[in-house]
Amino acid sequence: MQLIRAMMLALMLVGTLSSAIAEDAEAWTSEVEVGFVATSGNTDEQTLKLRADSQGDFAHTRHHFHLDSLQSSNNGSVTAQKFYGFYQADYKLDEISAVFGRISHYDDRFSGFKYQSDLTSGYSRLLLDTGAMTLTGDVGVGLRVSELDSGHKSEEGIVRLAAKYAWEVSENAALQQLLSSEIGSESTIYRSDSSIKATINGSLSMKVALTVKYNSVVPVDRDKMDTETSVTLVYGF
Repeated sequence: MQLIRAMMLALMLVGTLSSAIAEDAEAWTSEVEVGFVATSGNTDEQTLKLRADSQGDFAHTRHHFHLDSLQSSNNGSVTAQKFYGFYQADYKLDEISAVFGRISHYDDRFSGFKYQSDLTSGYSRLLLDTGAMTLTGDVGVGLRVSELDSGHKSEEGIVRLAAKYAWEVSENAALQQLLSSEIGSESTIYRSDSSIKATINGSLSMKVALTVKYNSVVPVDRDKMDTETSVTLVYGF
């Protein structure tokens, strides 16, 4: 039954995405972030951070795409390789509430998992709006699929709770905090994304971010908590 619901949700997301692409392109706001560090000499190390985010707000729907990747190598050997992406489609019920469908995929080469993906649907509501500050909450249910490096695959039902806080500190600075928990019958995943962005000139900004991910159940000899601190240049369009 859960798999059938997940397939229905996937079809719904494809349909809403197709309609979004056909709508006014000016309703979309997008950002691309790049961070790169390279050292040479006694240690030959490179780290590349890429992130892309695009949001569209229309009369009856909202759409949010997010892609995040990191790769590090040391003396020719890959030491970190992560990819995280999601797409969420909201159908507005009124000015402050909506129902949503969401699909996400997480792939960390050194986590012991080949991947972890989930499909959820639920209810979203604007809880606070002062003009400079907004707070939105989501609650939903769905299905998570996990596959270990060994090839063992598992499926479990999950409850998703999430909150997004945004504060326009000034014309040139913005703070954002995202918190989520995906509570499953076998494991629970918590995620926190904190960032502050400062405008440099026009469409170019600098962003400092901290991401914390905690998985309550992991393969043997793997850490439950991962943290990532990044400094990136952001181009908005």
